[in-house]
Amino acid sequence: MILAQLRTFVRIIDTGGITRAAEQVSLTQPAVSKQLRALEATMGAELVVRNGRRIVPTPAGEVLYHYAKRIQQLIDQAHEAVAEVGRPGQGEIHVGAVSTVAVFTLPQVLSTFTAQFPGVRVHVRIGEIQQTLEGVIRGELAVAVVTVPVVHPQIDSVPLFSDPVRLVVAPARMKSLSLPLGLADLANLDFISYQYPSRFRSFVDGVLEQHGVIPKVRMEFNSHEVVKSMVKIGLGVAMVPDSVVRDDIAAGELVALAVRELPTIERTTSLVVAKTPHRTHPLVALMRTFFEHYRVSADAFPEWYRTRNLDTADIKPKGEL
Repeated sequence: MILAQLRTFVRIIDTGGITRAAEQVSLTQPAVSKQLRALEATMGAELVVRNGRRIVPTPAGEVLYHYAKRIQQLIDQAHEAVAEVGRPGQGEIHVGAVSTVAVFTLPQVLSTFTAQFPGVRVHVRIGEIQQTLEGVIRGELAVAVVTVPVVHPQIDSVPLFSDPVRLVVAPARMKSLSLPLGLADLANLDFISYQYPSRFRSFVDGVLEQHGVIPKVRMEFNSHEVVKSMVKIGLGVAMVPDSVVRDDIAAGELVALAVRELPTIERTTSLVVAKTPHRTHPLVALMRTFFEHYRVSADAFPEWYRTRNLDTADIKPKGEL
């Protein structure tokens, strides 16, 4: 009964009313009100109040709401896990990624994964790093890929690859530069930058400032794609991850420049997963795809994955005997 009450309580908060909650859980309004009163009696606290036309949680209700959501997620995961026992290689998985990874890195891995496991539905949520990590911790995301190493007591972080940051310019604009560039030259260039504040911008600016360079930012955007587009039409130079501009450099649409006395700037793209994850077949199979694609050493695997507590013998790619 408590599980039904919690489910109804979540619907009340999500919809802001008894009537809409009753419609979603297929109960009458009196039945929903009765469940709410019973839950308040069990918890020994008032859980909701009316604010205008909406019902909103009290401070106690806000606390319970977050726990109730987690309980619902665990129940859904339990149902999925039981169902997967009879259908290995199928199911679904929720993946988190920052925008750069979603555009330039994730497609390669997911292409391999979906070809091998066509029965698995993949849901990708794109967000900022902090939101993505919170999704992993709360169990909303099975796994995520972010552009920084992560140290957190509830998360395992596995480095996948180092992504150098390139100083790029349009070929036509390069002709006006005095090469090779020095640090003083760099400070005088027009920069097209990723927006501030952001982890990438703070990281790059921090390294430059350590070497006495304060970038002269002419424009800033919240997309690496837009940044490199502005550079291509000759509006300035930019510091951009290699994964974003690798193909453009190879095609001759951008040129990577070296700067004397400036060391290589690199960031590490990492896979993150909860230390005690819901170990579904799709999760293990997707992690294996990532590790094989980037040739990750077994020493870097999470302990639970390394010891193979989950029997993955029946998780075979499509066509494998």
